[in-house]
Amino acid sequence: MMDFYRLVFVCLIYTAKVFVNSTECKDSATTARKVESCPHNVKEWNEAAARKGCKNISCNSSSLEYHCVINAWGNETIEVCAPSLRIVGSVCTEYNQGGRRIQRNEIVPCEKCPPFYFSNESYKYQECYKHVKNANVSYTLLEKSALMGTESTTQEITYSSSLLTSDENSSQIITIIICVLVGVVAVIIVFTVKQRSCANKIWSLFKRIVFQSDESKRTKSESVNIRLEKGVEVQTNLLENKRSYKICFLKKLMNRQTKPI
Repeated sequence: MMDFYRLVFVCLIYTAKVFVNSTECKDSATTARKVESCPHNVKEWNEAAARKGCKNISCNSSSLEYHCVINAWGNETIEVCAPSLRIVGSVCTEYNQGGRRIQRNEIVPCEKCPPFYFSNESYKYQECYKHVKNANVSYTLLEKSALMGTESTTQEITYSSSLLTSDENSSQIITIIICVLVGVVAVIIVFTVKQRSCANKIWSLFKRIVFQSDESKRTKSESVNIRLEKGVEVQTNLLENKRSYKICFLKKLMNRQTKPI
């Protein structure tokens, strides 16, 4: 149950960050440029970050972080200064040039990416950059085949731009919808659990009241029976006393009559 609540909490945080980072950052867009490759380790990453000087740039009253990530189509690597974002869902990080922001990429697969990580730590997951190299090789082969006059379809080329020109924000909208649904389900579960606990409390209180009333009735009936028994006993004693008085009176009367005059 705790893992479920944790997942809901992470989804809600991600949804909030998506809305916060949905605004365009012009200062971030001016720092974006295409690079041949991204840093392979933390040392190279720190050197590139110092060279870029992202700490000296701010956007929406917050300092920017150095990023080197893929683009939305997965065929280029972009070096840019942007706010750090928590990436959720074991996917690569991308820089959306249209939206001028860092976000998750659902097109390029990433088997080694964790369930969530910060976007300014993308160098840890080199798998995302390898897809860019493969995409560039595919585009080169496509250009050569076009120059030679051969007919080749873009469907045979991995990460074809015709397959990747769909709405860039659709994946983010789907994620937001999923997070909202998870939140609603969590609220329903919590409400149901609390309702059951309240019902159990009410039922236990009702049983307590009923048992107490039965006990009081039993006590009253027992006290009444005791009183009745005592009353019968007193009445019996009175009758016996009365009878003994009568016998004594009759004996005295008979004694007087038998005496000589």
